[in-house]
Amino acid sequence: MTNKNLKKSKGRTALKIIIAVLLTWILLAVTDLIRFVTSDGYIQPLFTVTQMYCKCGESRSECGIGYSFDYGYILDIGNDSWKYDKEKPDSRRFSVFGHTLYEKG
Repeated sequence: MTNKNLKKSKGRTALKIIIAVLLTWILLAVTDLIRFVTSDGYIQPLFTVTQMYCKCGESRSECGIGYSFDYGYILDIGNDSWKYDKEKPDSRRFSVFGHTLYEKG
């Protein structure tokens, strides 16, 4: 192989790898979006990268790779205690790179 053909071959291989990674991410994000939309309660992404929540229980965010599941809760303040059911959020939002794609509640 000549040097020119070797460079073309490496370039094509790199392009194929980039396309494969991108398609894998799209498949993962769409699968999680479908799971999120069809679920009535709290779920986590298939690959959870980070979890963020406030100690007060008003909001929770489960982050995947480039997207997040955001949950909001209305607290039941009674008898001097704060109670909420993590499994039943009052509002939900699916965001990709900071842009909301789906919101309910």
